[in-house]
Amino acid sequence: MPIQSSKNEFESGYPPPLDQLAGREFSFYPSVGSIETNLWKLVEANWSEFLVENVSDQIQVWVPRRYLGEVSASDRPVMIIGLNRSLDYKAGQVWPVQKRIIEMPRVPSGEALPVAEGARTGSLVHAPGSGFRLDDSERKVGRLILVVLVAGLVLVAAVIALFRGFRSGDLVAYKAVVQESLGLGPEDDYFAVVRKLGQPEGDRWKAEGESFQYRILEYPKQNLNIILAGRERKQALYVGSLDRDWKVVDSVNQKGGSNTYRVLARLPRF
Repeated sequence: MPIQSSKNEFESGYPPPLDQLAGREFSFYPSVGSIETNLWKLVEANWSEFLVENVSDQIQVWVPRRYLGEVSASDRPVMIIGLNRSLDYKAGQVWPVQKRIIEMPRVPSGEALPVAEGARTGSLVHAPGSGFRLDDSERKVGRLILVVLVAGLVLVAAVIALFRGFRSGDLVAYKAVVQESLGLGPEDDYFAVVRKLGQPEGDRWKAEGESFQYRILEYPKQNLNIILAGRERKQALYVGSLDRDWKVVDSVNQKGGSNTYRVLARLPRF
C-alpha cells in the first residue's frame, strides 16, 4: 500500500500528519497488543501526543507522537497509520514492546579442545558437537552445584508459601504506582475519569457514616477500581486506584500534603 505524509504541516488544527484523520476511522500497523479490535478514531492531538478511541471497546489512550509513522495514501478499505514501534496496552497506557533475545555462543563444528598427551581414555567425556571435555572430578562438581541450586529453589519456594499463608498484611509492603501512569489527580471527578478511561463496567457507592461517601468505578479489563470520595456525591473526587485483589496501585497527594495511600490500604472491599 503506498504511503504518504501530510504536506501542509501548519494549515490545520491537528499537528501533521494527523489532519487527515479528523472524522475518519483508521487502523494501526502493527496493531496495539491486548486490544482485540484494531479500529480507532482520533479524539484530540497536540505536538507531543494524540488521543485515540477504540471504536469497539470505547477505550481512550494517549499515544506519544514519537511512535507515529506514516499515513497510507488510500483509505480503502480503511486508512492505515504506521507505528515505528510495536506497542502494548497496559493499565490505561501504551508501552513499547521489548524483545530480549540472548544468543548462545557457537562452537565451530569439528573443533575440540586439545587433550593432554598421556591422558587416560576413560577419564574424559566429550559432549558431541560442543567442543568441551570434562573429567570425572569436574562432572562430580557439576552435579554437586546442580543439587545445591535445586535445594535452594525448593527452600525459597517453601519460604514464599509460608509467608503467603499468613493473614496479616504486616509482612507485605505495597507501593503505589506513580500518579502519571494513570494521568489522574486529586482534582479529577467522575467525568474526568470517564474521559480518560472510558465508561466503567461497574459503578457503586458506599457511605462511611453520615459525612463521607466513597464511589468505586470498575474497569476489569485494565485491572483497576477507581475510587472517588467526598462529603457529597456531587463533590466526589479521585483519591486513588485499587486492583482486582484490592491492593493499592495509585494514590494522590491532597491539598494539606497528606497522601491517600493509608486510607486506601484500609478501605474495606464493597
